[in-house]
Amino acid sequence: MIVRDDLADAHSRSLGHVASPGARLTAARRVQIAEVARDAYLTADPSPPWVRPFGDAALDVAYRLARHAGTITEQWYEQVITEGMHPLEWVEIVAVVVSALPPIAFARAAGLPTPALPPPTDGAPTGREAGELAPAALNWVPVAAPADQVASVVQALSALPDEWDNLWQLAAAQYMSDRQMEDPLWNRGTLSRPQMELVAGRLSRLRECFF
Repeated sequence: MIVRDDLADAHSRSLGHVASPGARLTAARRVQIAEVARDAYLTADPSPPWVRPFGDAALDVAYRLARHAGTITEQWYEQVITEGMHPLEWVEIVAVVVSALPPIAFARAAGLPTPALPPPTDGAPTGREAGELAPAALNWVPVAAPADQVASVVQALSALPDEWDNLWQLAAAQYMSDRQMEDPLWNRGTLSRPQMELVAGRLSRLRECFF
């Protein structure tokens, strides 16, 4: 099948982003998290959501996000944070999972080979975070200030600018950019905007996504 160049490029850049140092995690740790998420997504026999299969908080979060995202509650998030995970580490783990799985899920749906995760690059975590953080009423995690000026899904990764940027470069190719969302008639010459929203809404319903 023919894959649009911009989509293939966005997926390649996203996987490269996963294999680069993050704000709080090394590239090697990020690739390890992505591997767990990939395997959880692809396995035919997943662990149930209440099982923590690794005894490693970051990997357990990645596994549950990839396979049982609809079962994650604020109570479970708070438990993991109470056990010692920093809230921005949680944000980065979420970002790694949502950066790694779209190329893998697309390839699976299209009948293409599963893309390989690149080898991790060298370097210490960057420490790059938003200049000012704020608690959010719309999200469990801290976000870039000012909070709650945009939809919760838009501000969810804003505490870590590199993760936020990668999320939106993916969205621009797979869906549309944040600016294009303001136009109810926007399309790229294939599906119309209403058709796109119908597919998105149906998929969200099937996957029990509250959005």
